[in-house]
Amino acid sequence: MIKRNVIATTFLSLLVSLGILGFWAASARASAADQGALDFVQQTAQKGLTFLSNQNATQEQKKAEFKKLLNESFDLDTIGRFALGRYWKDATPAQQKQYLDLFRKMVIDVYTSRFSDYKGQKFDVKSSRSVSGTDTMVTSYIVPVDGGENIQVDWRVRSKNNKMKIVDVYVAGVSMSVTQRSDFSAVIQSGGGSVDVLIDNLQQRTKK
Repeated sequence: MIKRNVIATTFLSLLVSLGILGFWAASARASAADQGALDFVQQTAQKGLTFLSNQNATQEQKKAEFKKLLNESFDLDTIGRFALGRYWKDATPAQQKQYLDLFRKMVIDVYTSRFSDYKGQKFDVKSSRSVSGTDTMVTSYIVPVDGGENIQVDWRVRSKNNKMKIVDVYVAGVSMSVTQRSDFSAVIQSGGGSVDVLIDNLQQRTKK
């Protein structure tokens, strides 16, 4: 009887210890993922600040660096599909490809035109937290040089195939992807629901 109690106690202790170990391991993995996403955003921001603050670089050189940064750190295909919303399934494969090409070009053109807005602002990464099995939200702040109010910027980082990519950016709590989807939907609806209307609109916006 005593022997059985010893065995039972030992068995229960093993189960408890395994349970604790499993919980600790899961927590460690989550923490490692969160830290990885935080480091990823920090590195991405540092690359951006490096070329933005380079006074010897031309606008075209900065644009080339920005394009490289987008390709390395942002999942523009996922962002683009989300921005098109329900109309993505309505589009033909040819329309989808043309749209994504134009979407990528629009993003580059829009943000390249804002390079002059950079006046030496600082970038401060504060924290990260898991929001799904694959996504981590990284919170940061843009710190003005004039002592004005900090602007909160949250980055949704997705881990896929052992690679991290940014899939959305929230400025002061507002999702840039959701805002873009709303804008695109308005353009499509104003043209009778045709994706071609948006494609034409993007062609005009990105025409040089």
